[in-house]
Amino acid sequence: MVGLGFNKKGFTLIELLIAILILMVILLGLLRGIIEYSRYTIRVKMKDRAVEIARTLSADLERMPYAKDESGTPSVFYSNNNNWNNSTCTNVCSFENQNADGDDFIDFYDPYNGLGNFSLPLANLNNMRLMPSSDGVNSLCQCNGNNCPTNLPVCTYEGFSDRRIYAGINVARIIDESGRETGKVAAVIVWYFEPFTNRLQIMNTIVVKDNK
Repeated sequence: MVGLGFNKKGFTLIELLIAILILMVILLGLLRGIIEYSRYTIRVKMKDRAVEIARTLSADLERMPYAKDESGTPSVFYSNNNNWNNSTCTNVCSFENQNADGDDFIDFYDPYNGLGNFSLPLANLNNMRLMPSSDGVNSLCQCNGNNCPTNLPVCTYEGFSDRRIYAGINVARIIDESGRETGKVAAVIVWYFEPFTNRLQIMNTIVVKDNK
């Protein structure tokens, strides 16, 4: 009877090392995918939080009564900057054409128009009606100009990965050809530095108030 032969040859050391190397490459790829997905999820959460802040502030502005610049009533709805005091609107409002620093953002919506005088990621200090007063989480807004409201909203919010989300409000006064104030445009501006990429992200929404 012929006996059955078995190949008793096992893995050589080189084959084992190659198998381990292939496994490590696969595991590193999976780990990298998990890390990237985790970072993507955090960036999405950051954006969602910024959108939520913008919607909340816009809703607050919608509920506020109209205030003329000459009324003297404490209100957010005052145009504190000369560039926005006498804006005209036909097809495009006059303030929507101004871009002094030549970036991708119109000055009216841009927190980085020039250099600020303290260490916050903003600079358009004199142009904004409301802006962050500090980098601390839940810090109230700073109000520029006269007739500031007594109850100021929060302008610095906690984000994710130790990043902050900042908010500001800019106001333009709309006039007609006769110089009559026909309304106000308030822009809610929310911005942050994106976690892991450090890209500046700016979003804005508009609230229009008619002078009835």
